[in-house]
This record gives sequence, C-alpha cells and structure tokens, in this order.
Amino acid sequence: MTTFPVDQGRAFGTWPDATARLMYHDAIPALLNGVDTSGAVADYGGANGLLKAFIPHAVSVDIDPTKGPDVVDDIATHVGAYDLVVIRFVLHYLTDAEVKALFAHLATFHRGRVLVIQFVNDDMAGKLANSVNETKHFRTEAGLMDLLGHWLVRDRKRLDYTVSAQFYRERLAHPNPTPHEEGMVALYLEPAP
Repeated sequence: MTTFPVDQGRAFGTWPDATARLMYHDAIPALLNGVDTSGAVADYGGANGLLKAFIPHAVSVDIDPTKGPDVVDDIATHVGAYDLVVIRFVLHYLTDAEVKALFAHLATFHRGRVLVIQFVNDDMAGKLANSVNETKHFRTEAGLMDLLGHWLVRDRKRLDYTVSAQFYRERLAHPNPTPHEEGMVALYLEPAP
C-alpha cells in the first residue's frame, strides 16, 4: 500500500464541511448499532484514530506514520489478536486484487467479526470528476460485495447522502468541484464455517 500526502496527516477527516462531519462522525453511531465492540478492536486504516471517539479502546493500525496511529503497519500483512476488526474508509486505496488478498489474509488468523465501513458509488462519473490529485479504486456496492471472499454478511446498513463541493475543496483542493450522490455501507461480517 502507498501513503498519500493529500490525506493531511493528523488533520485527516476533520475538514470543516458537512460531508466530512457525516462520514467521520455523525453516521458512525448508527453504523456501529448492533456491533459488539466490547472486546479487543483493531481499526484497520484507522489513520489518526477518529474511531476512538466511539470505541475508545480501538487500536488504530495504519501504514502512514504522519497520522499518528497506535500501530504503524500495513493492514495487508498485519496480524493481531482481535475480537473485531474494523476496516473503515480504506478499501478505495486498494486494487480489487489487494482487497481480495486482505480478506483472504484476515481469514488465515482472525476468527472474530469484521466491520467494513466504506463509501460506494453508483454515480461513478460524478465521483471520478471530483477525485482530482489522487488515484483511488472506487466501487459500487455490488462491486465491493464481490471482493469479500468467503466472509458472510451478518448485517448490512446503508446511508445515502450528497457529497458537497466543499468536501472536495477541503479534501483535495479541487478548484471547481460539483456535488454528487454517494452511499456509505456498513457490512458486519463473520467467517464462513
């Protein structure tokens, strides 16, 4: 995996617009509803630890040391003893093959649950037009589901929203962004028997 300077280190996810507030704060309690967070929790790709506002004992695991994670490591190879692994807004950094490999790697050691929180795009043209100064791998919900391997979906939540132009000004310094529709899914997974 590659680090992305555009992600703004410890300020990541704290941009002062309604979309960032929704994605990184306001929607999280609903997405965690029904998820057992009482044991050891890893926040894969956890960046600067924003999930700790909701799961204070979560251990953030991120490859980018500028974000100040608890553990600096590549989630593609990281191994730990966790009851729950949260993979939040990180899969767009990975190719399809890398996502499949991540879920296959998890299956080799993790017997607990996995919570995937990821934005998905039905309006791919709108997403790509606004995604300047970065290279990412955006997917529809169906495209994401195809990459989970043998993990079973125990629960699914989806929130649809409009990504504001301001989000892209703050996040990517886009000079002329346009709003577009997007979805956020929370997939609560368990290992296949």
